[in-house]
Amino acid sequence: MKKLPASLIRTVCFPGLLLTFIFTSCQKNADTLNSSLITAASDDSVIIKDAGITVKTGILPPVTQKTFIPNGDSSIAEFQVVAAKNIFLRRMDFSAPSIIKSSRISSIYDDKIANDTGTMTYYIDRYLKPGSGADLLMEIFYKHVNTITSGSTARVSLTHFSYVSLEDNVEHDVYLNKPVKTNIMCLVFNKPGIVFQNPAGTVLNNGFREIMQVKLTGASRWSLADLPIFIYAPPYYNGSVKKCRLIVKNKNTTLATESDSLRVPAEGSGSTVIHFTPAFQHVAGDTDTLKIYARVSGTLISLISSMSPYSGLAWKDAVSTRFGGNVNNNFFKDDTYFSSFYYQE
Repeated sequence: MKKLPASLIRTVCFPGLLLTFIFTSCQKNADTLNSSLITAASDDSVIIKDAGITVKTGILPPVTQKTFIPNGDSSIAEFQVVAAKNIFLRRMDFSAPSIIKSSRISSIYDDKIANDTGTMTYYIDRYLKPGSGADLLMEIFYKHVNTITSGSTARVSLTHFSYVSLEDNVEHDVYLNKPVKTNIMCLVFNKPGIVFQNPAGTVLNNGFREIMQVKLTGASRWSLADLPIFIYAPPYYNGSVKKCRLIVKNKNTTLATESDSLRVPAEGSGSTVIHFTPAFQHVAGDTDTLKIYARVSGTLISLISSMSPYSGLAWKDAVSTRFGGNVNNNFFKDDTYFSSFYYQE
């Protein structure tokens, strides 16, 4: 690994005379590669025809998938470069919005590259043989999340790279009209912890049975405004949920909610959204368990409950930024699991 270069004038040593000769005698191609030389381009890949170079972003772990990034966390992206000819990969330029503070490709530099100007430049200096590649894992660091920046989205884009072709000993610049982009991230001050778990099966005086529990956690405070509920009654059971409005309790206190009536027929399904009025306030560091009750019927009952659709979820982080609708559909990736209720007379 290398320290950051002191200037753009660099001396790099490699084994073998060929690479040393390239650095001392290669010519610079001042012409940008014409778009006709690009045979394929998308948000996550580009192919340079004449050079036989493919650049694409990785999608497998440890790459961070599109998700919420809480304050203080970083994300991982991967840029894969594969060559069909002998090339020397020299430089890669990445653009980034100002909310991204810096990045680091640890296989290239020990230090972070600051995003002071909107562009982060890496001198790769790596020889690629035909069929060989460079997998560059980039860790991306973000600025402090506050009331202004919470809810912002950010990604890194490869906009330019240069390489030396060992066939003509010329350095080529490639400016991408369609940049190769990483997964997009949404910044939040903190994320909600929402996990469905099996109920204890308690029964209220009005005959409603506890059919699910929802555990809420988080090191920072947050509030829950809307919770979407989907209930499935599997085959071979005769249990159902009679038309009713769900009752939600926390620590033996019935919470004020509004929701449409829910009905789940035997071997069918049903859904509703619980609107908390006012929003349920999760206290930092606490674990809250919401117990949800419904009027059930049948002698052999099985009900599977989960949070769905995610677009029905609405919550606020610790700096009071509201997240709802497609934002949760796109970025809420934490597993909320499911609750299983079983009863037999």
